[in-house]
Amino acid sequence: MKGLELNRKFAMDVVINLINEYFPFLADKYAIGLIGYGSDVLGYDDEISRDHEWGPRCQVWLSEDHYKKYGKEIDKMLSVKLPLKFLGYYTRYKVDNDIPVLVPSEAIEGSMHHVALTTVWRYLKIQYEIESEKPTYIDWLCLPEQKLLELTRGKIFYDPIGDISLIREKFNYLPEEVWCFKLMYTWMNIDHLEIVGLCGKRGDILSAKLALHKIVDCIIRLTFLLNRKYCPGTPKWISKEFYNLPRLATEIGEKIESCLMTNDIECIVNTLEEVFLLFLREHNRLQITSKIQFDQVKLSRGITSFSLRTVVDALNKKLPAELQNLEMQGACDQWITNSNILIWSEQYAKFKEIYKCSSNKRRDNIGDMII
Repeated sequence: MKGLELNRKFAMDVVINLINEYFPFLADKYAIGLIGYGSDVLGYDDEISRDHEWGPRCQVWLSEDHYKKYGKEIDKMLSVKLPLKFLGYYTRYKVDNDIPVLVPSEAIEGSMHHVALTTVWRYLKIQYEIESEKPTYIDWLCLPEQKLLELTRGKIFYDPIGDISLIREKFNYLPEEVWCFKLMYTWMNIDHLEIVGLCGKRGDILSAKLALHKIVDCIIRLTFLLNRKYCPGTPKWISKEFYNLPRLATEIGEKIESCLMTNDIECIVNTLEEVFLLFLREHNRLQITSKIQFDQVKLSRGITSFSLRTVVDALNKKLPAELQNLEMQGACDQWITNSNILIWSEQYAKFKEIYKCSSNKRRDNIGDMII
């Protein structure tokens, strides 16, 4: 049984019945579902996934007033009244001594249930650093797509109030302006193909492959962006999510996989230029900007045949002044690689100040721009 189906049954057959039995005045005044982290939220859980944080679990969203008055009482009631097992799976968990994750436990003593009681805005603030239904551009730039994926996937099983469902709809995808800003940054970063070829000419295959992997990462991100789908932050689910994309993925996936498998640098360069042309075709098909072509250039060190600068310039012209004038390019999850920052909202929220601050350094004298 998949985790989402298990937890829908757990929520509807056990948790809701217990809350309504012991707190009947709360009936139809809360929501329940399973969203957030976990392979079960994405629907990719399997036998391997069940070693930790898999089993009967869900979230309950109460009103602010009911949370303050009854949250602790409901939590205590569930600790006592939840069955030890549901459909053969333990409902209690404990922290594994070797790795800091929750694993199923057959003992009630020293364990905990996995029904998270919260409110909509408490949940949004703590888990995602979302404090408004209308985030600013900078708020959006500091929201990793992995966290937005967690917020918008999974299932809401019961929501007579509609608040959490409405929020999920509002964050279903990036605003147009933020989308274009992220597109622009991604195009900027795949325009370094000559480095792969240059390293190959010198026989530096390790360097060439390192440069290639960075370009492939950008290619994957650009494919997600052009499909208007959030890109997973963990490589574990990239392949499954990528090949589920409705456009480009099948054509491009085979090409980039072949590039990763070969040491024929000339073949890699030619194949990736084919990929860039597919991206350009899609860009024009979507009419993101006026129709454009790549800049034709003399072979850069005899390696690449065109520049992607026209796409970057066209996207920049489309941006509002607030985004054009930012000194920092791209969203935080496009240049932060530390997963401990991208997972925890209290960490990535710190980067809002980086977008807001301006440098007082001026490079406007003789020699200042010779770098």
